[in-house]
Amino acid sequence: MRITVCSLDIAWEDKQKNFAKIESIFSQIENPGDLFVLPEMFSTGFTMNTALAEDAAGETLKWMCKFARENKIAVLGSFPYTQNGREVFNRAYFVKPDGTWESYDKRHLFRMGEENNHYTRGEEKCIVNYNGVRIALNVCYDIRFPVWSRNIGNKYDVLINIANFPQVRIDAIEPLVRARAIENMAYSIFVNRDGKDPMCVYCPSSQMYNFKGGSISQETFVTDCEGCRTQILSADIDLDALNDFRYKFPAWMDADTFNVIR
Repeated sequence: MRITVCSLDIAWEDKQKNFAKIESIFSQIENPGDLFVLPEMFSTGFTMNTALAEDAAGETLKWMCKFARENKIAVLGSFPYTQNGREVFNRAYFVKPDGTWESYDKRHLFRMGEENNHYTRGEEKCIVNYNGVRIALNVCYDIRFPVWSRNIGNKYDVLINIANFPQVRIDAIEPLVRARAIENMAYSIFVNRDGKDPMCVYCPSSQMYNFKGGSISQETFVTDCEGCRTQILSADIDLDALNDFRYKFPAWMDADTFNVIR
């Protein structure tokens, strides 16, 4: 499986502009592969304006389904989601080319940005089986809490964290993402946004590591339809190499087992 990630410079609370930016970026990628990954809240930015929340009939999920179908590629990204007009979730959708999807609600809400005052936290993990690769979904602040992502019994092969992680704290990312790869004996992928919003400045900082903690990404830059230079990373997931490593170095067999109860 080949995974491509996009460090989108998100236009603040402008869904249609972000859809156009993504389409212009994607059109320039020579070999995007099987899965195209966008940052957290890719259609709005990290907004606490929950009036922008949508349900499954909203424009963002419709756009994701259309994008996946027309480009014959799976797409992953999150947006503010409401399922009953009251609770709002930071929900990641993994949309497949056949129009089916799976979703994950962000577990750890970023209290320093008051996300916990506007959104409801998720309670369930999500592992998507796509083309034989098992992919665990994470959103931004989740990366700081390794217990939530612990790969007990090798239940997943790839951990993907989509984020709006500001430049001021960017030094924390490399050790966090690399550690998730090593401790879970899985590929670890971090997809961050670029640009700025009313609160923070961001920088190109998406990263992709293999199960040994080695960087595996191929980096290119393209310019979107708004003139923003955009970081694109791609990498191939090698299940044979992963399974061989787990067989020859079975540290996972000595891991502690537990359940997260709250």
